[in-house]
Amino acid sequence: MKTLIRMVSIVILSTVLLGCAFGNKHSYHDAIANINIENTIAVAVTAHDQRAYIVSGNKDPDFVGLQRGGYGNPFDVKTESGNSLADDMSKSLANSLVERGFEVQYISVSSNMDKDSVIDKLKEKGSDRLLVMTINEWKSDTYNNTALIYDMKVSILDGAGMQLASNSIKGRDNLGGSFINPAGHAKQVIPKAFTDKIELLINDKEIRNVLQY
Repeated sequence: MKTLIRMVSIVILSTVLLGCAFGNKHSYHDAIANINIENTIAVAVTAHDQRAYIVSGNKDPDFVGLQRGGYGNPFDVKTESGNSLADDMSKSLANSLVERGFEVQYISVSSNMDKDSVIDKLKEKGSDRLLVMTINEWKSDTYNNTALIYDMKVSILDGAGMQLASNSIKGRDNLGGSFINPAGHAKQVIPKAFTDKIELLINDKEIRNVLQY
């Protein structure tokens, strides 16, 4: 009898987890990072998605991670806004800079554009500084716990496209989890993890120096 109850419990739990794995979305576009810089200069901002599976077309641009069902089977997680991850990250970074007094324009660029073309598009805005955030990897992976795998770089250029400073971060973080509601836990912790990474990138001393000239 105990074995039967255990088997039934496993089936019920797997069914619940499977149901929770479908159609999950994470919010990035409205996240505001705490940037330790104040200035009123004009900055043109973009996020350039260079994740291999986005460039190849194997995943849609709004893909942000995986939510696993009861048997570990993966389902795609998308952006809450329905926009590409790059556009959501651009908007979030732009709004974070606006909060600190910057005059910001954020620009949408395609993942299949090369670096020089991205810079040329930013230069058209005539801003004092150009900011390119390159997304080499960004993906959450949730079963019970949530992992965040990331590889990102921020480059600051002058208005003519000359690089002034850069900063990179790369890693795999364990963001904790929930046995009862892992999808809900992921939805809560991912936006905070994102703003934490933006703060690590932008609050770097070299980055601050070239944005505070």
